[in-house]
Amino acid sequence: MALSKTSGINIEGIVSLVPANINDNLLLTHLSQTDKEALIHHTGIRFRRVVNEENSNIKNLFIKGITNLLANLPWKKESIDILICVTQTPNVSIPAISCQIHGDLGFSNNTMCYDINLGCSGFVYSLHTLSALLSSLNKINARAILCCGDISTQLIQENDQTTKPIFSDAASVTAVSNNTETFSYFNLETNGSGQKAIYKEGNFMKLNGIDVFNYSLTMVPNNILNLLTFADKNIDVPNMFILHQANKLINEAIRKKLLLPETKTPSTLHEYGNTSSASIPLTLCKNWDSETPNWVLFSGFGVGFSVASALIYLNNSIHLSIIET
Repeated sequence: MALSKTSGINIEGIVSLVPANINDNLLLTHLSQTDKEALIHHTGIRFRRVVNEENSNIKNLFIKGITNLLANLPWKKESIDILICVTQTPNVSIPAISCQIHGDLGFSNNTMCYDINLGCSGFVYSLHTLSALLSSLNKINARAILCCGDISTQLIQENDQTTKPIFSDAASVTAVSNNTETFSYFNLETNGSGQKAIYKEGNFMKLNGIDVFNYSLTMVPNNILNLLTFADKNIDVPNMFILHQANKLINEAIRKKLLLPETKTPSTLHEYGNTSSASIPLTLCKNWDSETPNWVLFSGFGVGFSVASALIYLNNSIHLSIIET
């Protein structure tokens, strides 16, 4: 395990973006009515968000999110030190999306930019990256923008009964600054033998549901428990456990194995489906209403097979919003 204690970070704001176009799993044409109802019961996913042609570029979603977020924070573009984009569905492979956004929005030449190729664990992995980078700048008010998300539906064949009912399109943009008053805790792990649990074959994504379930139930609870032990925190300390929104069967199995109450493990599966690296910030936006600062545990897991958990102290002044685009 890669356990890490870093200087604390402030999550100052998150904008989550979901397409306004909604697909209903009850209207799937390749399944019987009984099978569709069973699918929704087991996965917890009724609706999926799918981009239209206008928004079919992940960079465009990131730019809309950054523009909205900066309009709601006292940040100027010139004050941003780091821009990181996490996606597995770039519009082009060269140059990096972060560099394209830097040019399109006119960020300072002093802004550090690069992309990270990760899926479901990408939000947590990139928070760790930002925590280390921000503290290394030796700057009191160091600031970063983190973009996460995928247009997963572009990777799915129309008649694929395994992946089509699960995945949605979404993006999130997070404003992060350094915090010298607290610490953040991370546990980052990889099991490359699970690289065929979720993978791309030709132009399309393939999913081995049994493998995904087995890897998740084996690795994720241990990853979380080891993180809490490392942080010297009881499992009752986090106010919320925000899991990557894989599907109901997996997430409920993890919750029950950890003996967590449903009230501490919010879900956005029914409304939004599996939104890859955007699922954790999207779920936070939908469910965070705390009036007091508190610890929150994030856990991302999936394609790789990659697992990452973080224990972060969130303040009560965080700006959170969900935008339909």
